[in-house]
Amino acid sequence: MDLIVHHWDADGICSASLIAKHLADNDFVNVAPPVGEYRFDKRIKMLINTAESVFVADLNVPGEVEKIEKRITFFDHHKQPEIKSDVVRQINPVIEDRRAESCVLVISRHANAWGAETVIGTVGDVGRAAFVIPEIKKTMEKLRMTENQAARIAELIDSNHISCSREGVEDAVKIILEREWRDLLEHEPWIKQTEEIEGEVERVLSEIDSRGKRAFLQFRSRFNIISRVARVLVWDMGFDETLVINSDFNEKVQLYYRISKKAASEIDMNNIISDLKATGVSAGGKDDVMGCVMKPERLEHVMRVFRAHLRWLD
Repeated sequence: MDLIVHHWDADGICSASLIAKHLADNDFVNVAPPVGEYRFDKRIKMLINTAESVFVADLNVPGEVEKIEKRITFFDHHKQPEIKSDVVRQINPVIEDRRAESCVLVISRHANAWGAETVIGTVGDVGRAAFVIPEIKKTMEKLRMTENQAARIAELIDSNHISCSREGVEDAVKIILEREWRDLLEHEPWIKQTEEIEGEVERVLSEIDSRGKRAFLQFRSRFNIISRVARVLVWDMGFDETLVINSDFNEKVQLYYRISKKAASEIDMNNIISDLKATGVSAGGKDDVMGCVMKPERLEHVMRVFRAHLRWLD
C-alpha cells in the first residue's frame, strides 16, 4: 500500500489526486493532517508504519519527513532546507532557487503529467495569476476549460478545508479521480458548503482595520477562512500587506500574513519566519505568505515579532 500525505487545500488535494492517478497498482490511501495544523498526528504516523512507500505533497513539514525511516518522495514548493537522507527524495525547485506557483505544477513538470488537477490546484494557490503560466494555458486549451470554470472548481474543493472537514478533504481526492472535471462543478455538498462560507467571509470582511495600503483584521470563526480572507484583501481589495488573525479556531489561534508582489521585493519573509520559529511557534510559508497556528497564550509573543518587523502595527 502506498500512502499519500497531503495538504488540505485545493493544491494539496489535486497533488494527491495526480500522484494517485499515476501509481502503478492504484493501491493507495490518502490522508491529510488536522485542518489548519502542520504536523503528523497519531493517525498519520500509524498509516506511515503500515505503508510500503510514502508520498508527501504540499506540506511544509521537512522536520516530520526527516523522521520517516522508509522510502519517501517529498513534493513541495515552499521555502525549506534541503533534507539530507538516503531514503528521502525531495523534489522542490525552491531549494535550487527556482520558483513554482503550486505543488501540483512541480509534480506535473517532474512526471510530465498534465491534467485538470494541474490547472485547478495551481489556481487554488495563486488565483487568476495561474492563467498566464504557459503550461496552464496549454492544458486548459486541451481540456476546453475556461478561467471561470477553473476558479470555481478550486473554490468548491477548498470548501472542504474551510469547513474544517478533514474527511471531506480526504474524500475529495477520490472524487476528483473518479469524475470528469466538468462534473465537479455540480457536486452539491461542495456547493452548499461554499454558500455558507461566502456568508461568513462577508461578515468577517466588514471588520477591517485599514491603515492606508495595509490591513489588520482580527475575528472569531469556526471556519478555516483565514487564508481566503487574506487573499481577498490582497488580490481583490488591493492591499499591499495584510495581517489576519482568527482568535478562536478550534481553541487555537490562527495567524496569516500575506503581501502583494510589490511588497514582496521589500519584505524578507524568511527573517519573519525564522524569528517566529525562535519563539517556539511552528511557522512556514513562501515569499508572499506565511502562517502559523498556536495556543492562545503564544499570540502576544508572536505579535512582538511582527511589531518588530512591521512598524505599521504599532
